[in-house]
Amino acid sequence: MEWKLFDKDSDFTKAEWYWDREAAHHLEEIGHRDRLLVARNLVLEAHAMGAKTAVDLGCGDGGLLQLLKDTPVKAWGYDLMPKNIEHAVAVRDVDARYTDFNSNDIEYGDITIMTEVLEHMIDPHKIVRELPSKFLIASSPYNENDKNHYEFHLWAWNQQGYDALITQGGYRIVNKIYSDGWSQVVLGVRDE
Repeated sequence: MEWKLFDKDSDFTKAEWYWDREAAHHLEEIGHRDRLLVARNLVLEAHAMGAKTAVDLGCGDGGLLQLLKDTPVKAWGYDLMPKNIEHAVAVRDVDARYTDFNSNDIEYGDITIMTEVLEHMIDPHKIVRELPSKFLIASSPYNENDKNHYEFHLWAWNQQGYDALITQGGYRIVNKIYSDGWSQVVLGVRDE
């Protein structure tokens, strides 16, 4: 199932809302760290299928990008929170850039990574459909619904609903892992 948790628009998607928020250090948080480690392993799985580059949309403070530094995959990321970008560049020493995902200045890779991002988007279905990358690594909570969800999430999915979101975008799910009891992490590939 899938639940839309907002009416028409949301301030939670606007740059102004993110401007003064503190950096989120997910790599140092137990549940989020597990999700990032799973995503790293899925990047390596995609690399084994031919992927050489990856873009992390919603890279946060660069935690996953830091985990990818010792892999053969060239990775960079984008985020909408200035303090996240500052931390990613200054502390994690990764290629993280400030931008709005709706802009046309995003450089895509063979892999697009969107961990804990799609539930924050106005139209996640369109975003997944329009991704130019052959591979998609995405995650969202699988235990949220219309009654129980993080207050800033615009969408919620159970396992089947999330699979439907990914496959409607043209991706075939080749691996799905449940991380630390709350996050579903998917690797999808578009067949040529």
